[in-house]
Amino acid sequence: MSVPYQRLPRIDGRWRWWRPLVALAVLAGWYLVSQVLIVIAFTIPIGATSGADGLIDFEQKLSSGALDPTDPLTLSVSLVSLVVLLPGIVVAVRIAGLGRGVLSSVRFRVRWGWTAWCLIPTLVIAAIMFAVQGLPMLTLDGGFGWDHDAIGQSTVTLSTLVLTIALVVVLVPFQGAAEEYIFRGFLMQTIASWIPRRAGTVIAVAVSTVVFASLHIPNGYNVWGILDVGSFGLVAAIIVLRTGGLEATVLQHAFNNIMIFVLQAPGWSRIDLQSQDANGTWQGWLVTLGTSLAYWGMVELLARWRRLDRRFAGREAPRFRGPVPAWAGGSRWVRPGGTGWDGAPAHADGVAGSADAANPPGDAAAGPVDATAGVAGRS
Repeated sequence: MSVPYQRLPRIDGRWRWWRPLVALAVLAGWYLVSQVLIVIAFTIPIGATSGADGLIDFEQKLSSGALDPTDPLTLSVSLVSLVVLLPGIVVAVRIAGLGRGVLSSVRFRVRWGWTAWCLIPTLVIAAIMFAVQGLPMLTLDGGFGWDHDAIGQSTVTLSTLVLTIALVVVLVPFQGAAEEYIFRGFLMQTIASWIPRRAGTVIAVAVSTVVFASLHIPNGYNVWGILDVGSFGLVAAIIVLRTGGLEATVLQHAFNNIMIFVLQAPGWSRIDLQSQDANGTWQGWLVTLGTSLAYWGMVELLARWRRLDRRFAGREAPRFRGPVPAWAGGSRWVRPGGTGWDGAPAHADGVAGSADAANPPGDAAAGPVDATAGVAGRS
């Protein structure tokens, strides 16, 4: 037996259906408080330097919901407001008692070795995206440079461009990680833990994809833009299930957003960020779908070659009715393989991983594991 990523919370004997709701409430409170603090931190200096007119202009830009890569101030506020969700979801899960590291991977931590290998397909896709989106902006006439006849002149100064790119490179990876931990991590694990078997997995993928795409509607995306985001989220969800962790999709999300923001940062005069084409086209949707599928294929091959751990080599904890048995360790019972399982009776019926008291269920050697799980992983 083994446990897939989306069911990891169920290996903790303390899991109850209401714990994810507690985590959600904590995250909501964290988000509201952090947004108030962020607005205060930005509005005080703006009001002091630009007065009421500056504050009104700042409020109008924020209310538009758009991530304008030509305005470093508005962009930084928008990104920081999302970045704070990363520590927020980690704290919320810990407070709710859902387990430490349960969102990262089946190893209950970030698999840094696997993350490094995932840089290869990530950079390949980034190069393809630049070729598709960036090369049409370049010309060789009169030397290598931007094709101003096609895209117009930049509308921002060099200092603004440098500052914007610096903000993007520093903040966007954390913004992408926050969205992955919430949608492909917490949301999928919550639904799959509530609903058993394959139906729970399918519903978890569907709900996370729809919610992820829907929350981008305020950004002004049209139908093609929403399909673009939805396709990205759907393939990312599958990659998480296939790799047993968020590492690959965090890299994919970060590099995808960095590429988009950097290419738009100069604010080319003939690229209207408020136009329908800027908010989604069928060509852009096909590019996203194609690159996402290509990324999944490369990650899949890499995971097979590296014999990646895709599942937790143990079993789900049993659901006791009434008091926890003395052999389960009472309040010390954490998860199979924890201290509370040391005295578990051998071969107890219906008890997770009770093969041998000397060989705890959390040990990879506790019993046979699905051959597709690749428990002898190197990352």
